[in-house]
Amino acid sequence: MHHKHKRHRNSNARPSQCTSPGRSGFTVVELLVVITVIGVLIGLLLPAVQKAREAADRVTDANNLRQIGIATHAFCDTHRGYFPKSTHDTHFEGAWIHTLSPYFEDVDSIRLCPVDPQIDKRRENQGTSYIFNEYLCVPGPDQALSINHLQSTHRTIMVFTISDSRGTAVTEDHTHSRNWIRYPQSGNWSRVLADVKADRFQGVGDPLEPPPAADRNSGFAHYLFADGHVELIPCQIVKGWAEADINFALPNLCPVVE
Repeated sequence: MHHKHKRHRNSNARPSQCTSPGRSGFTVVELLVVITVIGVLIGLLLPAVQKAREAADRVTDANNLRQIGIATHAFCDTHRGYFPKSTHDTHFEGAWIHTLSPYFEDVDSIRLCPVDPQIDKRRENQGTSYIFNEYLCVPGPDQALSINHLQSTHRTIMVFTISDSRGTAVTEDHTHSRNWIRYPQSGNWSRVLADVKADRFQGVGDPLEPPPAADRNSGFAHYLFADGHVELIPCQIVKGWAEADINFALPNLCPVVE
């Protein structure tokens, strides 16, 4: 006879409990730590990103000027050595912005600096971020209207970066270099700055937010010389020339930067 064995439940046994997956989350303190770390990383990386961006903009700016230099030399070759004119004594169709355009395939961006705060207005008005040296394109004292009139092309600045204080019209295409160095001497630097952007690049910081004019003794700008080479000259050097009554725009007479 088979006996059925009944299993008796242990009255002391606890019912099995279903454990739900644990809920993970950040505490307020942990969130604050993460935010702080992110802030520190941004603080460390941002200057490096800005410097890299400015370096790329400097390369583009220098290449623009070199292209203008190549176009100017091609123009001189086909015009018996004479430099292109400015709107000072000719209409737009006869000025350098128009007459050089075919030599760089009508690419407007070549005459526009990538960090020019007025780049859109200049593009709309067919203007330029770069201006021709008055001595090379406007008849008058100490003129050198032909490249053949220059004794030292490598010490003659041909093209400058335009000041942000100047307008965006197509007529803003040349300097007023003959007016820079005169009495009173204390106004030399401000007269240069009214024409030329001597601190287009800051090295560190935002080139679109330069220091006030009175404090402009830092930063750099590119200068295109008549032999086609481009120099990045510190603002402090240029300011020193102006305060020493040196008109660095004069043909053949731009000092050597050491």
